[in-house]
Amino acid sequence: MRYFILFLIPYFLFADTGLDPDLKQKPGAPKGPWLTGPIITTSAYTVSKGHFNFEPYVYFTDSTGFYNSRGHVHRSGTQPKAINSVELLQLGINDWIDLNLYPQFTYNYGVGERTRIGMGDLSISPTFQLWRDDPKFHMTTCKIGLTQLFPCGKFENLDPSYNGTDGLGEGGWSTTLFVAMSREFHLRKENFIVARAAISTIFFSPLDVHGLNFHGGDATTNGTLERGISVVVDLAFEITLSLHWALALDMENVYSTGSTFKGTTIEPVGRPEPGYLLSFAPAIEYNFTKNVGLIAGVWMSAYGAEEGQFINGVIALNIYM
Repeated sequence: MRYFILFLIPYFLFADTGLDPDLKQKPGAPKGPWLTGPIITTSAYTVSKGHFNFEPYVYFTDSTGFYNSRGHVHRSGTQPKAINSVELLQLGINDWIDLNLYPQFTYNYGVGERTRIGMGDLSISPTFQLWRDDPKFHMTTCKIGLTQLFPCGKFENLDPSYNGTDGLGEGGWSTTLFVAMSREFHLRKENFIVARAAISTIFFSPLDVHGLNFHGGDATTNGTLERGISVVVDLAFEITLSLHWALALDMENVYSTGSTFKGTTIEPVGRPEPGYLLSFAPAIEYNFTKNVGLIAGVWMSAYGAEEGQFINGVIALNIYM
């Protein structure tokens, strides 16, 4: 199952879609597709010069357990819940380059009466358009990008009595390199299918940790955590039911190397074994116009090894100007 996505990507990149090359230029061509984009998989288009795209997301997160190395779930009733707001702002620099900002704010609750609200980590991502779709040659739209995460949220010297609710970030710097691709298929009238794929590699910097922290440990913890790398493979499909309504589905595969801790601690820090996580995000969209749309769905883990089990309710409003 985890490798199935890798076989699908070449199909929609290189297959002949059977589209009329002049579909979008013909008089009387159907309107659409009007789409917000799916929940997880990034767009393959940069924002054009003089335009911006604003899309605030709200995640209602419940960490429901942990997958062991055999994929069995160990459930815990002490994990905090969270409401996380991510404000995606995309600014067009020119027709081939844009800049993406991802500030986020988190409200943790659910363990006794302990709650915490504050700013989480910040990501900044310039992206570069390699090429846009050309119906004449059936080219797939493609862009590449780099995302730098800046640790802003509290992650260490946490209070054990809060059971994790006072943690607001991961603590370490990370750099992501990615490529994103998409294809559009016209079915009939106002019915389209848009397929997206993205492959990312995340490089984590070494992280000095003290006390109880996001990655584990206890009051005695003092050392350095080497976190390795992660590879993320996303695949998404959107299908328009009408001009305004659409359905979306994401599938995400995350492969992570194990981490190494050097220092003193009683409780473990990090995860020494490699991890894997498969998750899905079905959603429904309503697009008021071609530039404004609303999407709501559920992002949930389906299988994993040495990773957390979760379920997220997600809602986002997309505005392009």
